[in-house]
Amino acid sequence: MEKLFVSSWCDGETVPENYVFPPELRPGDNLNPKSDITIPIIDLNKLHGSDRASIVNQIMEACIEFGVFQVINHGVSRETMDETRRMFSEFFKLPAEDKSKFISWDQNSIFSLYTSNYNYHEEKIHFWRDVVTQKCHPLEECIPYWPHKPDGYREIIKEYSVKMIELGSRILEVISEGLGLEPGYFGKELSQDAKVNLNHYPPCPDPRLTLGTAKHNDRSLVTILLQGHGNIPGLQYCKDGEWTTIDPSPDALVVFMGHIMKIVSNGKLRSADHQSVTNKTEARESSAFFLCPTQDCVIEPAKALITPENPPLFKSITYTEFLKAHNATRNLKANPEDVVKTFSIKA
Repeated sequence: MEKLFVSSWCDGETVPENYVFPPELRPGDNLNPKSDITIPIIDLNKLHGSDRASIVNQIMEACIEFGVFQVINHGVSRETMDETRRMFSEFFKLPAEDKSKFISWDQNSIFSLYTSNYNYHEEKIHFWRDVVTQKCHPLEECIPYWPHKPDGYREIIKEYSVKMIELGSRILEVISEGLGLEPGYFGKELSQDAKVNLNHYPPCPDPRLTLGTAKHNDRSLVTILLQGHGNIPGLQYCKDGEWTTIDPSPDALVVFMGHIMKIVSNGKLRSADHQSVTNKTEARESSAFFLCPTQDCVIEPAKALITPENPPLFKSITYTEFLKAHNATRNLKANPEDVVKTFSIKA
């Protein structure tokens, strides 16, 4: 089964036909696009003091205009970030016999290693990535299913998970405040399901033809992305049809608003379109930490935001219903907004 994984067969010379994207979807020569789009970098240290109102306003403006921002001084130490990057990189370098026990395309697995996507066996075109999805809640119940190798993996990723959950909670409190919602609105069921994707993008002989991930919005409430070691670009953001690269920074984390945030904010906050491209000479890694609702959680516009002048734009649904619709609308040529439109209330 491991022979399906890109890292196991890639010869550095050829791109198989089932990894070549149609011309209108492939990146072509636009592998590191630059534009006038400037993703805000926000200093969370300034939340503590007289600058708080200004920082809340900056985050809200970023969520409304872009659906994404970067944070520094976020409370996750450089050491924790670097050790996390090292663990993820070393995991993918393990011998096949150490990794093969984790191979699974079951979305309910606590720790699953697969290639491209969960629906690999139904895809006509595959993504140039090997990936782990690792559940992190309830943390103590999940840890026994995580790998022992590389040495220290469980301890380091536990610390990383705790810090990311704390950071996510802080960011959600700021967004709640900015929207005028009650404290703790995004806590509990709306953000209780925590998981992380560890993405490994092996070197690709011709990155112009392939994608690590296609243009998409996340299924989460919010996503916090840790880019990998080095200065290897690959994360791209799209606003109104214009692409730009979010360059990696050793100290910054990238915060994306997901589909669920758009629904709960009644369309006020933007969910962010993004994708990943590959690199010709070097492997690239990233880890996306998702804060998602529980399966039975009811997803709907926050009632405090609804007025006669601002009626609800979306129906009330469970997160399970949302995921079913998301899977049903998943195809390469679909607009990332299609799943949200499924639940829109027509005027």
